[in-house]
Amino acid sequence: MSSESSDLWVFTGLDGRDYAYLGTMPQGGGERLYVWDVTDPTNVLLSDSVAIDARRVNDVKVNDDATWAVVTREQNSARGNGIVVLDLSDPGHPAVLSELTENLTAGVHNVWINGDIVYAVNDGTNALHILDLSEPTKPAHIGIWEIRPGEEDKTLHDVWAEDGLAYLSYWDDGLVILDIGAGIKGGTSTKPRFVSQVKYRVDHGEEYGNTHTAFRYGNYVFVGDEVFGCSACVNGPRGYIHVIDVSDIENPREVAKYEVPEAGAHNVWVEDDILYVAYYQGGLRIVDVSGELRGDLYRQGREIGSYHTAGTAEDSYTPNQAFAWGPQPFKGNIFVSDNSSGLWVLHHEPPRPLIP
Repeated sequence: MSSESSDLWVFTGLDGRDYAYLGTMPQGGGERLYVWDVTDPTNVLLSDSVAIDARRVNDVKVNDDATWAVVTREQNSARGNGIVVLDLSDPGHPAVLSELTENLTAGVHNVWINGDIVYAVNDGTNALHILDLSEPTKPAHIGIWEIRPGEEDKTLHDVWAEDGLAYLSYWDDGLVILDIGAGIKGGTSTKPRFVSQVKYRVDHGEEYGNTHTAFRYGNYVFVGDEVFGCSACVNGPRGYIHVIDVSDIENPREVAKYEVPEAGAHNVWVEDDILYVAYYQGGLRIVDVSGELRGDLYRQGREIGSYHTAGTAEDSYTPNQAFAWGPQPFKGNIFVSDNSSGLWVLHHEPPRPLIP
């Protein structure tokens, strides 16, 4: 399904049908969130779209009971930006319920929903802004957390939270882990406390940190870096997946990596011992991450599937070139947004074990 796409979220609506909400970039229309009915994954239907005043609708997240969603805005015409809250009473036709721009006018790149709390990545402050959506019609700004307060040379890109811990992708400051209710440092969902940090450097002809995204699974956090403009970036970005062992949460350490040499990593998802990576020009990559992880997973042959998400001249902005953005497994299929060619629905059968 073609349009210059950003992130996606797939879920079951209150009406019992399945939907994929897909953001857009400027070339794909910007200012729109597309609503795809994916109940029959072999016959995906455009149900609706929501106009949102923004050149870039980068991220969308749906709360646990699928009653409301948060959409991020960047490059708003009135420089308001912030977030837009959608009412999902009719999930095939969501409606704008409210918005919040206070303290978020520079733009919000990513968000994560934790109950009634929304963690928002502020493009202007490069801090984690904490929002209260207990009344979705009246979202309120209630807090902020940032590394190295008062200093400006930092970039917060992403946030992911689960089980009382938040994982912040803080670019050259690396992975930052916060207690938001885990009982480790006395943090709460509205008053996070620092737990630990992992900084790393990546050599792609030059040195970078570029910590872009993080996803916790079991005793590991899968951290992706994103590198543009390096001497090796001749056909697009570079960057790979760092596997961080957090079995000792206060002393995390990198123990493994997954690196596709000719491409750059973007967003990830891990489920049922399988890592899904939207690997930009490398398309979707599927990796077995069962058991203990050590060393170079790519060279160990742990990749168990891949798909080149490239469209044709008729249905993509850059024909014959993948630019995979975000993956999400859902009900036995894999949904992938590609920046150039839109929404893909894929099915993967893991290889069967060899029987001697």
